[in-house]
Amino acid sequence: MGKVMAKGKVLSKEEWKKRKRLYAYIKLGTAALLALLIVIILLIGIIKVARNLFSKGESSVASEPSMKQELDITELFLTPNGYTRPQNSLKEVKGIVIHYVANAGSSAVENRNYYEGLKGNSTSKTAESCHFIIGIDGEIVQCIPVDEIACASGVRNEDTIAITFCHPQIDGEPTAQTYNSLLKLTTYLCKKYGLTKDAVLRHSDLGDQSCPKYFDEQEGKWAAFLAELDTAVGKTDKKK
Repeated sequence: MGKVMAKGKVLSKEEWKKRKRLYAYIKLGTAALLALLIVIILLIGIIKVARNLFSKGESSVASEPSMKQELDITELFLTPNGYTRPQNSLKEVKGIVIHYVANAGSSAVENRNYYEGLKGNSTSKTAESCHFIIGIDGEIVQCIPVDEIACASGVRNEDTIAITFCHPQIDGEPTAQTYNSLLKLTTYLCKKYGLTKDAVLRHSDLGDQSCPKYFDEQEGKWAAFLAELDTAVGKTDKKK
């Protein structure tokens, strides 16, 4: 008694217990190594997924420049005030309204400064501004962030972005440079907010003002602009 046979060898009871403990340790160690291997594999997978997501985010940022960069916009935001920049949130963009400055020969910066000067106009309480002004040479000045309301389009202030353009003559006809920038900016905004040409309005479409005068009096020119816009919005971005 007290002896155990193991593969032709006689083991004592104590030796058999040691052998069993050794086997148990081996099994436990093997299980621990397998668990560790599984954890390492999972961690590697998580790291790879995180890297892919991060790299996609970086490439997206790299391939989609900001509006300011793509359109070469100069940001000259108006000082927050109750007349021209009340800082009310523009929660949803459903349209774009086109205006003209009605001040022949003036520049984009001059018109921006005119809006800025209205901030302390407590006498007339004039509330007038826009998101973007396009100059005679095609330069674009941004007066108000696109997530804020501009005081430009009356009942449609709450859900539209306002663009006004400068013009050399009293008839309000934009220069070629102004026209091109107007088309480019409007196209960009339509794509950004998922709008079609039907969402692009003249100020006169909202009331009895002849604004923008040239496009209000020249229906064919306005129709041509919308046709060009429709084509531009429908084009696939080659960067995507």
